[in-house]
Amino acid sequence: NFLDYKEDIGGWLNLSQPLPYQPRDGDWPTIRKLFEHIFGEQLELGFDYYSLILTKPKQLLPILVLVSEEQGTGKSTLLQFNGFLIGANAVILNVSQYSQQFNGVYAAKLIIGIDETVISEQFIKERLKQDSTATSIQLRKMHSEHQTLPFYGKFILCTNREKDFAKLEKEDMRFWVRKVGKIQQFDADFCTKLKNEVPAFTQFLITRPLSVPAPLSRMWFSPEQLKTGAFEVIVANSISECAKDILIWAELHEDNPEFGITETELLRELERKYTLAQVRKALKEELHMENSNKRYNDMFGNPKIGRAYIFNEDMPCDNSSVTSQ
Repeated sequence: NFLDYKEDIGGWLNLSQPLPYQPRDGDWPTIRKLFEHIFGEQLELGFDYYSLILTKPKQLLPILVLVSEEQGTGKSTLLQFNGFLIGANAVILNVSQYSQQFNGVYAAKLIIGIDETVISEQFIKERLKQDSTATSIQLRKMHSEHQTLPFYGKFILCTNREKDFAKLEKEDMRFWVRKVGKIQQFDADFCTKLKNEVPAFTQFLITRPLSVPAPLSRMWFSPEQLKTGAFEVIVANSISECAKDILIWAELHEDNPEFGITETELLRELERKYTLAQVRKALKEELHMENSNKRYNDMFGNPKIGRAYIFNEDMPCDNSSVTSQ
């Protein structure tokens, strides 16, 4: 509780730390510049995110992911800013530190920043998803017995992998992904200004009315509010090479508004690069298409009868962001 901090709670030591400053009225132009740069058109949601961290620290929040292939975008600056804002309650890790067995470095932290993130192993992604909604955590320290602690960690990830930092599905709404552009004007004193403005910014955060005044999901924001173009790009590139090739093949026939094709015919069109099982899995599980026994026109307009998948403008997967390796 940052607004009514107590070091001793019923005879137990509070593992969180008080804010390293006192909030006060004032201006915060440098912080505004950083937040406008990071959150863009979602600026008010960005303010809400940090207001909730200070006023409702137990509230579940989405995993904020900042992506950019460019250097000098301010991604890491935001992680550093978290330390200015909540002091020792924030920590910056790399993926290997997060994935190791012992977690004492972050188990009692409120903001857990992970820098230069490529979540290549499925278990790390699943662990992130699990931890982001967990209410307790097993504290594991070397040469110590495990202890169960309440857990309120919020994750902020920074990565230069815009298209494939992790395998995500459309249902992965625990991730709030924002693409960050390059900072155009360098300021050597930027971080010093940020730190000096934190007391005034905190006063703003704890007194402003939330733009989302009541929770719309267990992570406060609605899935629609968190949906971004950067998230869609990652989802599109999380599918298999087979599914990507199907979308690229379908794009070659985009002048045909609607046509059907069977699994066997599609296998032939893909020059038997994949097995029938791979094609079927890509169509059904990744592109979420269904086949049924009915009349249809093939890509040349010939009428046929069979168990065909229908390709048209209403396909459930957008291929505009797909890249082939």
